Amino acid sequence: MRIPVLVLASFLLFSPLCHALDQARVENGVDRAVQAFGVSGSGVIVAILDRGIDYTHPDFRNADGTTRIDSIFDALDDAGAANPYGVGTIYTRQQINTALAGGPPLAHRDATGHGVASAGIAAGNGRGNPLYRGMAPEATLIIVKAVTEGAAAHGDQPAEPAAPFSIDRVMKGIDFVLDRARVLGMPVVMLANFGSQGGPTDGTSQISRKIDSATGPGVIFVTGTGDDGGKPNRVGGTVAPGAEAVITFQKMTTGSLDIQLWYDAMGRFDVTIDTPSGSFGPYASPEAENARTEISNAALQYFDNGRDADFVFAANQKRQIFLRLLSGTGNFAVRLRSKSGSGVRFDGTMNPSNIFSATENFFTSFVAPGSIWDGATALSNIAPNSYVGRSTWRDIDGIQRSITGTGEIGELWLGSSVGPTFDGRRGVDVAAPGDLVIAPSGQNSIRRTFRFNNVQNGNFLYAVQNAVSGAAPQVTGVIALMLEVDPTLTPEEVRSALHQSARRDSFTGATPNPMWGFGKMEAFGAITIVKNNLPPRKVRSRRH
Repeated sequence: MRIPVLVLASFLLFSPLCHALDQARVENGVDRAVQAFGVSGSGVIVAILDRGIDYTHPDFRNADGTTRIDSIFDALDDAGAANPYGVGTIYTRQQINTALAGGPPLAHRDATGHGVASAGIAAGNGRGNPLYRGMAPEATLIIVKAVTEGAAAHGDQPAEPAAPFSIDRVMKGIDFVLDRARVLGMPVVMLANFGSQGGPTDGTSQISRKIDSATGPGVIFVTGTGDDGGKPNRVGGTVAPGAEAVITFQKMTTGSLDIQLWYDAMGRFDVTIDTPSGSFGPYASPEAENARTEISNAALQYFDNGRDADFVFAANQKRQIFLRLLSGTGNFAVRLRSKSGSGVRFDGTMNPSNIFSATENFFTSFVAPGSIWDGATALSNIAPNSYVGRSTWRDIDGIQRSITGTGEIGELWLGSSVGPTFDGRRGVDVAAPGDLVIAPSGQNSIRRTFRFNNVQNGNFLYAVQNAVSGAAPQVTGVIALMLEVDPTLTPEEVRSALHQSARRDSFTGATPNPMWGFGKMEAFGAITIVKNNLPPRKVRSRRH
């Protein structure tokens, strides 16, 4: 999920100070579960695959100052790549404790602050301020730095360059977590707190299949639905034999825009791209399934990939068109002229859609519902999204702040990605109150430099987090509490308990649905079901 950067105006409001994480724990039923069952996440691993960690933050340390982190795998720093995974650098608990005791600091940071917030919401222990205690404060942490959008130089910190998204490094991060869980002999819930639209969106991509192969009894995976809701950024339709489908869209961002279309393998098209500066094509689909049509010029990069040549190794027997428009704004179109003897189905996405920006991008024909990101469509994944729990806070200077225009209290956050998946499944499991929460903030992160984002009396240790990135860690922490009660839970049993216990109200409407899944997460009810050993053990089943 993209990092929400909250550049907001000040509003003179008279509501009470929002302590956010303590309120979220009440809203989602965690405090009630703690009181009833004494759960804390003890004996369970919470693994965060994100942008790194501030290992010095008090919320990730024990009362004696030692670390709660079992290990850090910085998959983006190959200085220590002479390890079993061939990439990245591994830091052990002993190395972290040595650094905390005054030894040389680790060459690791979360420059953005996103990974610190994710870990804190899921499993921070509140040593910096108990109001902001996470869901599973006694869980053991494993940290994987798998992605970064980069950060500008700030304070005494150098700039961090963005890293190209690497499926291989993410998968090796998953392997690292599984290996450590086996060594520790503990159940684990993993959170991949990143991802936006693109890919086959049907559970068949390489990353989705990796998630499915990794999970099982005592191994649960969570990735939120994404932050791409709120705009018409998905298309779908069928092109009749000999007919032409004209997919029109508006591009207002001056940077690049990606369009992906997935279509039946038996389909063949002549593709023309209309731009404000002229038309390109037609380009013929490749005949062979292991071939691609490739065009590159100053205006665009274009690939039409055969079934066996797509960029994400999908197992869905489909072809992929990938179009990157490099510049320009205005009205664009992709024309698909069918050369097939039967109707050809296509589904597509755009990225970015810039949902809360004046430079928005959106489709204007063949618009289809949904915005869930590809990784969340894995069959064994738990896929939450976010609703609005609070919208105000008081910043480090005592100024009352507010987020407006993203949904009313109790409503689904307007940026939440929703279902269905391309293969017609609901996609969403439950929603959590991710908008907004107050979470740990890293001392070397760029978000610490935004005074309006840091909360009053937080001593620059806590800052605002929102979006699905604020909701998915809550669900992750609740699953850790469930695994504490029953370390053998399967993804299907976790999902069933979350579904059965979820709350409906006037905002969710009748559930299940592709917007809310089964409703608002209720930790007490879910843990009660686990305590009662319900439902009975079942074989793995496909998520609907």
